[in-house]
Amino acid sequence: MRALSLATLFAALSGFGVIIVAGRSLGEELYDQFMAYWGLFFALTGLLDGLMHETTRGISAKSHQRTDATRPAATRPWRFGAVIGITVAVLALLTAPLWVPLLIDDGRSPAVLMAIGLLSYTFQTVLSGVLSGLKAWPRYATMVAIDSGIRLVLALIAWAAGWGLTGFFVITVIGALSWLIVLRPQHLRAAVDVSPGVFARRLGWAMAASGSSAALITGFPVLMKITSDDAASLTGASLSGVIAAVTFTRAPILVPVQRFQSALIVRFVDQRTRSALLMPIGLVLAVGLLGAVAAWLIGPWLMVVILGEGFWVSGPMLAALTFASACTGSLMITGAATLAGERHRLYVLGWVIATLVAFGVLLVPLPLEIGVATALMIGPVAGAVVHLSTLPSDV
Repeated sequence: MRALSLATLFAALSGFGVIIVAGRSLGEELYDQFMAYWGLFFALTGLLDGLMHETTRGISAKSHQRTDATRPAATRPWRFGAVIGITVAVLALLTAPLWVPLLIDDGRSPAVLMAIGLLSYTFQTVLSGVLSGLKAWPRYATMVAIDSGIRLVLALIAWAAGWGLTGFFVITVIGALSWLIVLRPQHLRAAVDVSPGVFARRLGWAMAASGSSAALITGFPVLMKITSDDAASLTGASLSGVIAAVTFTRAPILVPVQRFQSALIVRFVDQRTRSALLMPIGLVLAVGLLGAVAAWLIGPWLMVVILGEGFWVSGPMLAALTFASACTGSLMITGAATLAGERHRLYVLGWVIATLVAFGVLLVPLPLEIGVATALMIGPVAGAVVHLSTLPSDV
């Protein structure tokens, strides 16, 4: 597990490295297009991660069953992965005339790359689930490290060689090929513990759960690009600068909350009342307030130092986005409580409502800074209210 923890940390740092290098290489004129493409790819991979989660559970449960080793497996997740991957890839190509013009100024290559990347990532999620279910942590960590390392190395090369926007589109999806390096023949024979019908139903809910949260967290730059391209700015901040600000103000709060999801679920299994949420939510909001003060004071300077003059964002805007990240962190906590109560449908509904409300606010003709900050506050709060409605009140 130590190897996986280190690989996960490396992946997070590498992801930020790619985002920073892209900003330096592309400038604020093209950066919003890259981040929208990056956000769409990883929002869709977030949906596909449900396949990894259910495969992990099924493989792990299968390994604990006392059955004849020669008995044919009932359900192989690779077959589901092939169907899902091909379907997603075809849909990406068929819908390209709809989404490409909204995100990118010109070119067909982004759609083809997106389709190839999603198809490959689908198989990567299956292998991730197989390796996790078999507790093959070193091999899984290797795949995670290769995935992230390839992107970071190529991003540095792209910066030095001046590959441009298309080069960074390739970098976005190329890590999804890392499963080919790690795959071994025995992994293809892995099977889960339930029939195909049961696996399909559970898979549907797992994908809905992972995709609903990814839509708001990872996919928000896509919503911003679609709705805010021509929005007026009160302070002179560019859309690229605001997208970068959203990304950088999230990590200090959301990454730790995400790491503690399992511990939170255990806490809420033992204490299934609303008062059990007061301490973790209060802590996250307090960190958000302190972070907002720091962002107001030194954030504008940091943005320019890290990304360049074109990415300047005002202190008040950075403060608002930092506190908005705490609102999203609170939604993650209420989501953990909902999962602990085995209310998967309402967990999904909460995230869907949060995304729809945020998207609705972005559609309102507001100044860029006000619209984005308001969306990232009101959306998560609305989703958290849905989650809280499922928890019993204290007696």
